[in-house]
Amino acid sequence: MNRGDIGRIISGRFKISRLLGEGGMGVVYRALDMQVDRDVAIKLMRRECLSDKKFITRFRREIEVTTQFRHPSTIRVYEHGETDDGRPYMVMELLTGESLSDRLERGRIPEIQALEYAKQIAESLSEAHEHEVYHRDLKPDNLFIETVGVTTVLKVLDFGIAGGADSLKLTQAGEVFGTPQYMSPEQCNGQKLDHRTDIYSLGVILYEMIEGRPPFTAETPMATMLKHVRAKVPTLRNGNQATNRLLMRALRKDRSKRIQSAGRFAELIGQCMSVVRATDEGRAPPPNDLLSHTPRSLSALPSGSAQTTLSQSPTATLATVENEARGRGMVIFLAIAGVSVVVLAAVLASNNDDEVDTANDAAVASGSTGSQELALPLSRPLIRTNIEDAEVWLDGERKCTAPCQLEIPVGDDTIHEIRLKKEGYIDVTQNWRPMTITEDFPPMPDMKQLGGTIEVPRSKKRKK
Repeated sequence: MNRGDIGRIISGRFKISRLLGEGGMGVVYRALDMQVDRDVAIKLMRRECLSDKKFITRFRREIEVTTQFRHPSTIRVYEHGETDDGRPYMVMELLTGESLSDRLERGRIPEIQALEYAKQIAESLSEAHEHEVYHRDLKPDNLFIETVGVTTVLKVLDFGIAGGADSLKLTQAGEVFGTPQYMSPEQCNGQKLDHRTDIYSLGVILYEMIEGRPPFTAETPMATMLKHVRAKVPTLRNGNQATNRLLMRALRKDRSKRIQSAGRFAELIGQCMSVVRATDEGRAPPPNDLLSHTPRSLSALPSGSAQTTLSQSPTATLATVENEARGRGMVIFLAIAGVSVVVLAAVLASNNDDEVDTANDAAVASGSTGSQELALPLSRPLIRTNIEDAEVWLDGERKCTAPCQLEIPVGDDTIHEIRLKKEGYIDVTQNWRPMTITEDFPPMPDMKQLGGTIEVPRSKKRKK
């Protein structure tokens, strides 16, 4: 544990008293701000990270983006700077309470409380997204529940790997950040991310709060990521129908069909809370965007609705006057037709519902991977060689000229052949079956000119 800083005074003002926690880049301490006599939390970069420019850039990026935010559900940063030995630091509000991860260890959270937490997170994300910053690692460990008086506030922490349209290029192409249980399909695929990845992650967290477990888990991280890309989201067992529909919108595989902004997500969560409260109190739900579809069963229709419609039908009345027996048959026929129309309308409404993407489900059921969103995750190794302008072939198909990046499926149980070709040189190959997105690609052998000295394996030398 990093106890060497305890007792140290930073910038002549912040006296460190004890360790609060440790992360990949930094160490968080409790400290006293002697200037205003206030307890604070101070995050210091690890000494061993000072030699890594990428870590320093990420740490400074976290300071840069976090100091912009003012929403009460985002942790507040008071000061920032560098120590005498060049370690960046930031001074934050000291939170008292527990992480959402610790709370979930005691079991699921009541639905209305879970929705309130999710709404606060969505509002915090909305402010971040307005600054073109997205979190990319939203998970219960990065969310903190704090009670102030009678008010419970959920704080969003750790923008250490946050990205955005104007952020620095801190990652290599295809590099994957995140925690598998909360990663969006596009994040699992190593694709370029935008703010909608946070919307998916928040949907996963809301699902876990209500059900007590995330929607997708597996024995390995890779298997969990594959489920995010291909598996259908299980229906809620402990939530309202409105909450289930909300989650199905947030957890769409295709981000273009997902809820498109954190602000809209917060608005829909508010509507969902009204529906849940009305249901708990036995009242009819207020108008909302989650339960505005044609009823799915005839039992949901008002009693006698079909008969009322038919009694006003001039055709049925005329038929009754002309022939009573024939009229009864016509009434029955029209009743059946009316019921069929209602059922058809319900089916059409169901098909148009945001709850399920029928095309995606069909593709998953058939194993089709025609859509990039439903494809296997991709490893994107950078192919290099010792000569210029060598052609790069993947599984017998020319792809690019080295140095260049390939896209190779992960988890398809196929050994892929990567071959380098150039006129006047001997072809070289490398066979590879990536098991994870982050697995390192083995280096390609050096290419040698034709006519050069080539060592022949002993087994192939002719006997004299």
